[in-house]
Amino acid sequence: MPVSKDIFDLIKSMNRKEKSFLRRYLKFYSSGKEGNMLKLFENLLSFAGENETYDEVRLKKKMGKDNTRHFSIIKNNLYNLLLKGINEYHEGNSPESKVKNLIEQSDILYSRMLLKQSLNALKRAKKIAVEKEMFVYLHAILSRERILARYMLDAAGYESEIRKISAETKENLVKLKNDSEMTELGSRFTLMLQKYPTSKARDSAALNAVNEITEEALLQDEKRALSNTALRKFYNIKLVASQWKEDYKNRLIYGKKYSELVEDELRKDKASIHEYIVSLYSLLVMTVRAEEYSEYEKTYRKMEEIPSVFGNLTERERKDLYYYKGISIFSTAADGMYIEWAESALKDAEENHTFYEKTLSPQQKIVWYYVIARLYFYRVKFENCRTWLNRLISLPNVDLSEDYQCYARVMNLIAAYESGNPDLIEHALRMAYYFLTKRNKIYKYEKIILNYVRQAFRVKTEKEIIEMLEFMQMDLSKIRNDPNEENAFDAFNIMPWLESKINP
Repeated sequence: MPVSKDIFDLIKSMNRKEKSFLRRYLKFYSSGKEGNMLKLFENLLSFAGENETYDEVRLKKKMGKDNTRHFSIIKNNLYNLLLKGINEYHEGNSPESKVKNLIEQSDILYSRMLLKQSLNALKRAKKIAVEKEMFVYLHAILSRERILARYMLDAAGYESEIRKISAETKENLVKLKNDSEMTELGSRFTLMLQKYPTSKARDSAALNAVNEITEEALLQDEKRALSNTALRKFYNIKLVASQWKEDYKNRLIYGKKYSELVEDELRKDKASIHEYIVSLYSLLVMTVRAEEYSEYEKTYRKMEEIPSVFGNLTERERKDLYYYKGISIFSTAADGMYIEWAESALKDAEENHTFYEKTLSPQQKIVWYYVIARLYFYRVKFENCRTWLNRLISLPNVDLSEDYQCYARVMNLIAAYESGNPDLIEHALRMAYYFLTKRNKIYKYEKIILNYVRQAFRVKTEKEIIEMLEFMQMDLSKIRNDPNEENAFDAFNIMPWLESKINP
């Protein structure tokens, strides 16, 4: 299987320490004839440092004919060896890898009938698994303890040990089931967020779905969470549920509880940096809604300090930090707060657009492009706004964040109108009209805009345009306080722009 781009992307993702380790690793394992794998690795390192995209023709030309014989075979072998090397480099760094290694050691020792040594390895694995709440691994450890007891103990000792192991197994399975059920409830909310990224229901069906989740018995009392792992998920679900129900008081309470617990667990190596980043982002959203700006600043500073506090971050963690910190500050700045912080983040987003775009999921790209475009729109920088909207609109058709995709077309229409270019306006009109008419369900906000977009094809004079905008403003004002339309006005409030055009 060809791995040209895969090996290039893999090398681009490596940090300095990984590269240094892999040089030594390749020297030891791949000396081979003339050390061709090591030569290719060095050439790929140099090429990846100078280029953002892979071009095999240019790479082979740079290496010369003498160094590119059997290129495909060497390249594939190098890729597989690099994966093994990275695995060895990171082996033992996480609690999970330590437990896995100890279980494997126990199995090897058991196969040699070194039963006492096998049990000692299991005990070390069990201590970590219990401390870190690794329920799946703990089940595997208990199963092995049961087998060892059969060979190591007399009848009375075996009976006593089996009772103990059975009790521990039942308790562990209860916690595993509890954690799995909490995960399932969280997944149901995640699905809702993919459809409604602003966490606001736009119809009774969506609100009923939210109520159905929040009424689950498991979410009625935090004591129903039987482990800290489940408790973190409980707090996260409760704060998301509070967001949907606009329960501002509990939303902030659960946001603080969630982030504080995750931070404490992270320092004990029981939570991930990814979850810590998400918990801080959730708290940022809560503090803005509650207008607790001192808390916002404190939390934002915590996000900025993550690289220095926790050392080298993985590629995913750097991307997560960049994404969530940016989403927060762009959204907050669109409301007129922390403009200077947003300016710095915008500069970074513009300069590193290509680099970070490769790592964002389709859902993240939609939200990322939208919040940046909206910030530029509210700052009356329509050309910049259109640049980011075009990136969003050009994404392949997906059923994620359809509301944002809808508002993006509307915003693009206004930005085109502000350009004064008739061709741009005509194109944006048709794009907005086409997208709106193809939606599975059109809400009042979109219906009003769709109606006036349709009329706009026939508008010719400036006077007619102003009259049309006045009627649009009147119709939108009538639904301004409709609970199902708050999502639209929250995500893209067109009213200030309409007012600026009607009463310049």
